Amino acid sequence: MAIMGMAFGLPWLFLIVIPFCRMSVAPLLAYSEKDAVEGGVLTYPDPGSDVVRQGDGEGAKLFAAEGCAYCHTQMIRPTYAGVDRWRKGWSGREADGLARETLPEDYYGEGYALLGYERIGPDLANVGYRITSREEMHRHLSDPKSFNRDSGMPTFRHLYRESPSGDGRLTPTGSAEALVTYLLSRKRDAKIPSADGGGK
Repeated sequence: MAIMGMAFGLPWLFLIVIPFCRMSVAPLLAYSEKDAVEGGVLTYPDPGSDVVRQGDGEGAKLFAAEGCAYCHTQMIRPTYAGVDRWRKGWSGREADGLARETLPEDYYGEGYALLGYERIGPDLANVGYRITSREEMHRHLSDPKSFNRDSGMPTFRHLYRESPSGDGRLTPTGSAEALVTYLLSRKRDAKIPSADGGGK
């Protein structure tokens, strides 16, 4: 019995508990003076950024509760593990030279990282760059097949109410608005300071 306990306990300790404890007290990474970042941002992640502020809010809780993480990841795989970098918009802003794979530092400031289970649908680490308007994101949630007829994504119409005028239009509830705000905030391509103070 002790051997069984060790077989399960040690991997859990070394792969979950110790990394969690180290990351939960890790300091923010500072940018050097020579590594200027747009908007006067001094650390990564920027505590005031949408991706941090929305990371533990109502939208993130809805994302988890609705099971979105079963089909969508929020992690751009390293090149050796997948072809994410070559998928248009998946790895961030290619035109600005900021597209990159996801790094552990991207999850600083979030209580729980919604990495996902399977990639049945597209990765959402940078979906805020691919779907940029609230209206478009609402349409994607309420009628996924209007984007792609072959989409296997379920509709989230239960987060919407029919317009009182009876014209068939849908009005988003507060929950739908929170989920859309969370999804639009998913932008994980910021430059990361390296150990020598330069950005990666």
